[in-house]
Amino acid sequence: MAVNDRVAEPVRDDTDPVSPDEPAAARLRRLIRSHRPFLAVLAVAAVLRVIVMLGYPPAMFFNDSYNYMTDAVTRSPDMVRSDGYPLFLLSLLPFHSLSLVTALQALMGLAMGAGIYAVLRRRGLPWWGATLPALPVLFDVFELQLEHMIAADVLFYALITAVLVLLCWWDRPPLAVAVIAGLATGYAATVRSVGEPLLIILVICMALRHMGWRRIVAAAVAGAVPIVGYMFWFASHTGQFAMNESTGTFLYSRVSSFADCSRMNPPADLRALCDPVPPSGRPVSQEYLWANVENDHKTPTPLAKLTGTNNIYRFTPQIESLTLRFAERAILAQPLDYLRVVATDTLTTFGWTRENVNNDAVGNVEGSGSKFRFESTVKDVPGWVTDNPVNARAARDFGGANFGHPSVVQPWARFLWAYQKLVYLRGPFLLLIVVIGAVGVGNAARRKQRWGWGGLGLLPWLTGAALIVLPPVTAGFSYRYALSAVPAICLAAGLAFAGRGSLLTWLREHDPRERGKDGPAVTEPKHLA
Repeated sequence: MAVNDRVAEPVRDDTDPVSPDEPAAARLRRLIRSHRPFLAVLAVAAVLRVIVMLGYPPAMFFNDSYNYMTDAVTRSPDMVRSDGYPLFLLSLLPFHSLSLVTALQALMGLAMGAGIYAVLRRRGLPWWGATLPALPVLFDVFELQLEHMIAADVLFYALITAVLVLLCWWDRPPLAVAVIAGLATGYAATVRSVGEPLLIILVICMALRHMGWRRIVAAAVAGAVPIVGYMFWFASHTGQFAMNESTGTFLYSRVSSFADCSRMNPPADLRALCDPVPPSGRPVSQEYLWANVENDHKTPTPLAKLTGTNNIYRFTPQIESLTLRFAERAILAQPLDYLRVVATDTLTTFGWTRENVNNDAVGNVEGSGSKFRFESTVKDVPGWVTDNPVNARAARDFGGANFGHPSVVQPWARFLWAYQKLVYLRGPFLLLIVVIGAVGVGNAARRKQRWGWGGLGLLPWLTGAALIVLPPVTAGFSYRYALSAVPAICLAAGLAFAGRGSLLTWLREHDPRERGKDGPAVTEPKHLA
């Protein structure tokens, strides 16, 4: 049978011959037998997610959660963040169920783990070798918490993971798959702004893998459609052809950790943004744009003086222009300081313990504040939700009369309190996974594999690396942001061991005990003609 392209044949533990006339039920039984160990792992991961849903029904919240629901109900663009996630919520609004939202996000987590496993099996790894890279996605407690939260994160990196799985499944994917990958990447950019550069990475890696100009152009055009379409919709409401009006304000918050106006010499219209308080006395960059006072709890921040205490006025075209110009000037005047804070925040990702950053709530063990942790009590719905008719209506539409306020149900919650103390991906292990993926990409580039420069692992590794670095570059550090890189980095690390010329082959070639032996140490999977 003619196929679109040469693809790797899946590894099958069941060696019985396959008949094309075999009934579907028999094929399903064969599939289950072939992947029984991983299905057992997947079942345990599913049970964990059921426990989360039983322990904290219907969902967990942080401040942005209520904004997402309001944007979905009002169908209006948000000035701070793109509304790809509210679009997802809007599709579920007829069900008026936050439990449905969190259940779907839990399924996304399981699907990401299964996708990583499936690709690695297809590329020749044994069941245990394909299962190991999927474990952080399936069992990390912070992943479980985000899945159970009304937050854009899980939808965002589920889309990215789906793209990586599709493009690593085929050597040269069908044209329709390239279009789907582009559309998913473009939609991801509307879910979280950190996804905007990923379409460029996608196109570059497809070119390096020699996927053909039709597939590359199709993916690029398809990826641009959701982004440009969103910008037209945003412009129809605001008059600004953009994704949001917060890029400058977030970048201003980033440079607040080092900006020194005595070295910048800003023009008169930017001097209102100068902060006379030394950087050590300012809130951390991730909180600076929201804060009204400095760390002394009494001195107003420049943004508070300029816009007042209602931070909605910090995201206007005028403030966007001022803050962006100030931030760009700070970076140009103090490039080494900028690189220093970016490097420091990036390296914080790889620490053994999740310790406080300047004693704030952003970098602590909870991931990004106590709202990102299974606690014995849950905070009340904020007054700015219950007292605002629009916000209150949106929260009731999704969560009912009590605005979806979660409950703490025993004994399930008590189990989660113990689980969260132990089961999460420690920073040094994440760094090890990053290094393994990088070595695999370098080894593939050196050997010039048939998958092109950098091999199959290049796309997932660059994607994961970008998702680790981009938040410190553009806004600030949070452990929550680093989670989005884990599926991509784990897939890249697994692919480092797949196929002829893999990392395993390289290691055996440099093992003195293996020298002189006949035959290759690792063989590449067979291919269908």
